[in-house]
Amino acid sequence: MCEKFIKKYDDFKNIRRQKKLFGTFGFRGVVNEGIGADKVKLVGAALAVYLGEGKTVAIGKDPRISSDMLEEALVNGIIENGCNALTLGIITPNTLSLEVGRQADAGVMITASHNPPEYNGVKCLSKLGRGFSPEEDLALEKIYFGELRKAAKKGKKLSDSGASERYRTHIVQYVKKLFPTTPMKIAVDGGGGSASSVTPETLERLGHKVVRFNCKYDGMFRERNPEPTDANLEKLKKLVLSENADIGIAHDGDGDRTAFVDENGKFVQGDVSASIIADHVLRQSKDKDKKIAVTIAFSNIIEYVAKTLGAEVIYTPVGEPYLAQAKLMCGAQAGLEEHGSVLLEWSREGPMLAGVMAGILSKEEMSLSELVASYPGYHQIKDAKALPAGTDINALMDRLKQEIPQDYERITDMDGVRVDYPNGWFLVRASGTEPKVRVFSEGMTEEKARKFNRVAMEGLERAMK
Repeated sequence: MCEKFIKKYDDFKNIRRQKKLFGTFGFRGVVNEGIGADKVKLVGAALAVYLGEGKTVAIGKDPRISSDMLEEALVNGIIENGCNALTLGIITPNTLSLEVGRQADAGVMITASHNPPEYNGVKCLSKLGRGFSPEEDLALEKIYFGELRKAAKKGKKLSDSGASERYRTHIVQYVKKLFPTTPMKIAVDGGGGSASSVTPETLERLGHKVVRFNCKYDGMFRERNPEPTDANLEKLKKLVLSENADIGIAHDGDGDRTAFVDENGKFVQGDVSASIIADHVLRQSKDKDKKIAVTIAFSNIIEYVAKTLGAEVIYTPVGEPYLAQAKLMCGAQAGLEEHGSVLLEWSREGPMLAGVMAGILSKEEMSLSELVASYPGYHQIKDAKALPAGTDINALMDRLKQEIPQDYERITDMDGVRVDYPNGWFLVRASGTEPKVRVFSEGMTEEKARKFNRVAMEGLERAMK
């Protein structure tokens, strides 16, 4: 067990309760309501003060129509408080992560990720290119809500248009080092977001034939909702079938989520695709001590993968920054989220996963449906329950623990309440963006998953009375 990380659980919970601005990772909201130029400028100013005069902040953005406005505000806040602002244009978060490590002291990604077009947000990255830790968030908030004095000397505005090209080269080198690249036919739905050109161009460099769909920047996401869920990818599924493609790949607004569709037009659950990628990447790892960090909402498929690899599973609260902290403290080679995101370095990979999955299929000489079928199947239900205004979520979680039957194997409250049974589990946790709780349940059969969902929902009903 990674004791160093486990000892931080209580600290993480305490910090979450103290934070007023930043959520799981950065903050976001409807533009000109929950977020606007004034708030973003102040974030830039606070970050500059936090870093100290003369440091450089790299800035990336997704193509939302509000991103340019927020970028201008952010730049002004940074340079007015003595730091340099390096704008990199429309890029994916992992591109920003790599560039911060190469040529900056911190980074800010302007994005609302998979949220609808009226939303936007900011995420701060530290020098290594990983998301700000909870402690760093709190330190930044202290400056944000305090009294700011402008620096005596302004910083400079800089720009660099070559980041995406360097990222493409990085992906090609990474994939070719680990996997063969048998040419395939791949349908790509860029989501109208940051990865719309990077993923097709990278796959073509790897020798694949790409069928592009929704691969032009669209700040209004007219073609579909930016979240690449099963329900939102009907057009990609049909395209895979009509083009007789080997695989379909889809991204969200900033390109840090990657979803897969098999050759039969069937959506692959995120836990499954992430586990397959982690399994095959760790098989290539020369590290004897293999570790996989996953969020508390992740499927038990990871326990199967870890057993075959002889690896340890490290569970974290939900959110990319916690996975990055587990990688840092525990030496985990990969970090996985239940919606399919994978951290191979310090942030969510996007286009990288497209090349890696194609490489895995080449190496195994299997179709994606055959590869998925080679792993055990788990049934999941994702549900939610709205909360009355003013609900004390911490008190609600404490009551929930008392209101569920005590016939479980294990219970943890590192982030919400997860309850494990011999043949499944459920998790109830507060949404980071809406006044509701999210309820995840999983079982070896659909009947078991529904049973655990029912236990969770009935417990919630009693806890809310």
